[in-house]
Amino acid sequence: MNTDKVYVGIMKLHEAIDIKEVYNIMKEFETVVYQTPPMKSAVKRSIRKRRIYSFIPLETDSNYVLFKAHVESGTYIRKLCFDVGEAVGVGINMVELRRIRSGVFDESHAVTLNQLAYYASVYKETGESSELTKLLNPIEEMLVDKPLIIVRGSAKKNLYTGASLSIRGVVCVSNDIKSGGEAFVCSENGELIEVA
Repeated sequence: MNTDKVYVGIMKLHEAIDIKEVYNIMKEFETVVYQTPPMKSAVKRSIRKRRIYSFIPLETDSNYVLFKAHVESGTYIRKLCFDVGEAVGVGINMVELRRIRSGVFDESHAVTLNQLAYYASVYKETGESSELTKLLNPIEEMLVDKPLIIVRGSAKKNLYTGASLSIRGVVCVSNDIKSGGEAFVCSENGELIEVA
């Protein structure tokens, strides 16, 4: 999903400088930036624009800066830290990173692998799924603020079998659908049918 992300991380300054310089430069990065994916990347290495919504220092200890970054999906935080270093003339590298939010999901939605494995094994052995189900979020939760097409129940079956959607099957369309962009097709009761 192309949803915005929020991270907390630690960057290390290779030399001692006035930390206010770093803070000021971080503020200047709260805009659209141009980034090239790293050499070892699964995507094509072409320059891409990414929005940095906020990039704020939380605390400093010696040459380490704890920061929080709210960014567009696909932003390379390691590169962002490196670029701050380039701007202040001091080497800076990221030493730790943790994603605390992706779209509408934050850490309060997280479960440990041990929890998931335990309740999956309980389900496998006993058929009891209630505890496992509590760990899972319905996919429809991610549709908050997404472009939607709501369809009639009569159109639902056709879509499941791969048929085209006719205008008669559409109940409503949200205003934020962009040509060539994603739209989420849902039934009248809010069930996700497909991504178009």
